[in-house]
Amino acid sequence: MTKTTIAFLTDTHLGQKLVMNTDVTGGRMRYDSEPKQHEDRLRLVLDDIVRRGISDIVFGGDIGTVQSVSRFFEILRGYDFNISVILGNHDVYADVMQYWTAGENAVNGKLCYSHAHRHLKRIFLDTSDNILGDNQRAWLARELDDVENAVLFVHHPILAVPTPVDRSGAALRDRDEIRSLLNGLDCDITIFSGHYHMMDEARDGNIRQFVSPAVSYQIFKQSDELQADAETFGYRIIELEDTRIKTRAVLLNQASPSR
Repeated sequence: MTKTTIAFLTDTHLGQKLVMNTDVTGGRMRYDSEPKQHEDRLRLVLDDIVRRGISDIVFGGDIGTVQSVSRFFEILRGYDFNISVILGNHDVYADVMQYWTAGENAVNGKLCYSHAHRHLKRIFLDTSDNILGDNQRAWLARELDDVENAVLFVHHPILAVPTPVDRSGAALRDRDEIRSLLNGLDCDITIFSGHYHMMDEARDGNIRQFVSPAVSYQIFKQSDELQADAETFGYRIIELEDTRIKTRAVLLNQASPSR
């Protein structure tokens, strides 16, 4: 039995300073351009991952501004990590592919791919257009055919989250179709996502979902309207051993150690 430990970090939003209001236009929060914004938090998260002896990371999407993409990968390559990447709604496929590639992608123009392991298949999805789409859904169905246990890494949550963000236009557009597809399979599926800048756990039949804290800032889960927590940031630790999956979130701030 071999245990693999992965750090899942997401939503760095480098170079983007949040402009807080209650509207999410086109499924996106509003930001002002601010060079170096959140770069210090990314470094603190990566340093914490190193301190814990973790060498495998999955980035869950939303790097930041177009201008910050090269800087993001420059920072990552300053560490000795095995890196996997998925795209979020603030990412552009062509921009990211200049600096990182998973090889030949399964769906043209989409950063989606899979890693086959003996006990647990890992699948990486692209929701940069706020939708998975027909081609990726068809590919996902093929990837899960005759698979008993799988982990899905996807920027947007698939199961609904009880929070104002979920009701304000930021939800994945075809999540109901994806949930129906997954529920119809004889496969235990665990989803790791970001996007909502908060922690959440949900279950629906054979699907478990863990929403992860953001590297940049958090959004209060329980509130009548969108409210940001600019002090807290973090990531998620995932432990895989055969078909067993353990996970916990790590929260940090710049004034105190991780907790």
